[in-house]
Amino acid sequence: MGTYCVTGSGSGIGAATKARLEADGHRVIGVDLQNADIIADMSNPAGRQAAVDAVLAACGGTLDGLVPCAGISNMDDAIMVKVNYFGVMAMLDGLKPALEQGTDAAVVLISSNSTSTNQGFNRADAAAFLQGEEAALAHYAGKGYLAYPAGKLAIAYWVRANAVSPEWGGKGIRVNAVAPGVIATAMTKPLMEDETMLGILKSMPIVAGRWGQPEEIAEVIAFLLSKRSSFIYGQTIFADGGQDAATQPTGYPTPMDEMS
Repeated sequence: MGTYCVTGSGSGIGAATKARLEADGHRVIGVDLQNADIIADMSNPAGRQAAVDAVLAACGGTLDGLVPCAGISNMDDAIMVKVNYFGVMAMLDGLKPALEQGTDAAVVLISSNSTSTNQGFNRADAAAFLQGEEAALAHYAGKGYLAYPAGKLAIAYWVRANAVSPEWGGKGIRVNAVAPGVIATAMTKPLMEDETMLGILKSMPIVAGRWGQPEEIAEVIAFLLSKRSSFIYGQTIFADGGQDAATQPTGYPTPMDEMS
């Protein structure tokens, strides 16, 4: 059995993932603001470093998998930039040495189907995250919710680039992501209570005819962490009830002659 770290383990997809992995007999080190093995705030450098240090101490310097699941979705652009992207990057950087010591190590990041179903942002907005935290905060100041899909697109790009790099794939660490659709969690509850946002959510073409459950996403994450997915590298798996496919039926794959 392996040793895994899951951030955002106190609720929602993170909690479901922790429970799913533990049901398979794995040891899971949970990180969150509350209700976790390690209490840490991923919105600032000190909190991130404290989380990394505590996880390294708890795992003895060896991890078999990482799911940096901690995230937030609201109209506060600054906190979404800080937690959803830079909090994730801090855990990846800080725990990479432990993953290199793991057995069949794997990382699963959380993207979102908002990367392909929302409007109002583009590749350049996602690229702003690569310029550093201060630059990203300045870029998104006043843009509200758009920091969410753009940050999740940056996550998907990071996965694709690093999964095949000497530093990650070359070190024997498989990297993939899952892109959930609307999942019934505490994070999405405020959105569902906003009449405008609820109207938008209800208008989405979800083929499954319902919103997803965190346990359904945890199943995908568990698969991507396991040896059952040993030939999958650099992919973002959409688990959104068919919304992405219904919205952009010819959006992916992209022929090489059409790539920009």
